[in-house]
Amino acid sequence: MNLENICFKEETFHRKQIKYLLLKARSIVLVTEIEGNIVSSMIILLRERILNARIYSLNVHPDHRRRGIASSLMDFALDMLAKNGYKNVTLEVGIRNKIAQGLYRSKDFIVDKKLSDYYRIGEDALHLVRKL
Repeated sequence: MNLENICFKEETFHRKQIKYLLLKARSIVLVTEIEGNIVSSMIILLRERILNARIYSLNVHPDHRRRGIASSLMDFALDMLAKNGYKNVTLEVGIRNKIAQGLYRSKDFIVDKKLSDYYRIGEDALHLVRKL
């Protein structure tokens, strides 16, 4: 919850949402830990019948950014999903978040469509997809 609040000030999950995603949703939660502290996390929602996965959240603590943590976490997730038979992965990214867009492009995600007013703050997003 602390990492979520630090990384996503305007679009943070509420405690109830985090609890649901961790305990009830069909999801996988991956974290990176350094010296006993969680410095990054990824929440992946699974749709098993159609073998699609959605990266619902990816965050890295500001003190640990630009060190390849998100890239490594993404590589691990994509490999794990492919090995488990998933065919596609989707995600959304803010239209102004060029750093994240660069990461996703480097992992062969392509823009599927633009989502107008996607975020609560009125910002548009891009919907990206990657075949596995």
